[in-house]
Amino acid sequence: MNFPIEALKKRISAEDLVAVDQPIAAAQGMPNAAYTEQAFFEFERDNILAKNWTAIAFADKIENSSVKPLDFMGLPILITRSREGDIQVFHNVCSHRGMKLVQEERKTNGLIVCPYHSWTYSVQGALKATPHIGGVGVHQVEGFNCASRGLKSIRFHIWLGVIFINLSGDAAPFEQDAKIAIERYQKLMGPSGEKMITVPESESGLSMTVKCNWKLAVENYLEAYHLPFIHPDLNTYSPLAEHTPIVFAENCAGQVTSTFDPGLDTENPFPLFPEWNPDQLEIGEYPVIYPNLLLGFQANHLFAMIVHPLSPDECREELVLFYAGDEVNERQFDTSRKSNLTAWNQVFSEDVEPCERMQIGRNSPGYNGGAFSPVLDKCSHHFHRWIAAQYQRSYHSAP
Repeated sequence: MNFPIEALKKRISAEDLVAVDQPIAAAQGMPNAAYTEQAFFEFERDNILAKNWTAIAFADKIENSSVKPLDFMGLPILITRSREGDIQVFHNVCSHRGMKLVQEERKTNGLIVCPYHSWTYSVQGALKATPHIGGVGVHQVEGFNCASRGLKSIRFHIWLGVIFINLSGDAAPFEQDAKIAIERYQKLMGPSGEKMITVPESESGLSMTVKCNWKLAVENYLEAYHLPFIHPDLNTYSPLAEHTPIVFAENCAGQVTSTFDPGLDTENPFPLFPEWNPDQLEIGEYPVIYPNLLLGFQANHLFAMIVHPLSPDECREELVLFYAGDEVNERQFDTSRKSNLTAWNQVFSEDVEPCERMQIGRNSPGYNGGAFSPVLDKCSHHFHRWIAAQYQRSYHSAP
């Protein structure tokens, strides 16, 4: 981080964080600076997203024998996938002179060659070749240990086809950190559910850039209060009165509805997850796994959206749809897949303008945290408190 902690405390004080961590009727939200200033964007990268399990990519979108570079809030990251399908995550820098190795997603023959001096790595990260390291034509040198100079790995975990990283390396194991959510959705989907999820060959997802801080996109998803005003079509089918905000765990909250109809397309309804809890076929659950993964669970399809922070005032939303097995790729479901993607695209597109206008509002001296509905903003307030707690932890642990 490039900013002394004491300088940050002058912009967002301990008192500001205490004001967030109040009972909901008396609480204020995070101050404007957390949404508008580069210093806090980098602070959150190093002290919130890096220290927790953060979603970065979808495994099914990465082909075998390929490499995929990512910009993680200014840090170059590289995902590799071997010919056999094994995934690894590394810092995307050469161990020789620190050059960014891979510029764009591409196929590979199993090797990654630095364009600067041709140091060569396997997709498993091992340093395989050091051309001319000992002079022209001398490719090895006594005392130089290639085994200790491979690509620097990043701790990762894959769940529901989502690749998570823990940059700091010191978070609890993912299975422990997300235990409540994992168990909840295993029970809902049944034992075979996660193994069955399939990304369709077409109409599989969407991506959109939103000119707002990443936290605003998360907060918006966590509440249904805006449903009648921003999503009038959706509200006719899934009205606000049928949405219940629930805090599931310290790092997970969201909406539960009771109006989902898995047979809505009566001509070609999607196959159901075969072991889905039969008592909950009409349930839709829409949690967030903090900090940045938005999820949707329905009996005949799931979705996951990663909110990628790009700058203090911009993020990218990447959505992927999942279905129950390969049958969904059959031609009889072509129209249904397209219709489903179109419907979700409409919902998420309708959220863009409100989020962007809230971002503009965060520059106003007439606003600095606002207030919460004691009933309908329960999950948004929970997220604010979680963010404030991450700030407090970092403030207290700083030297």
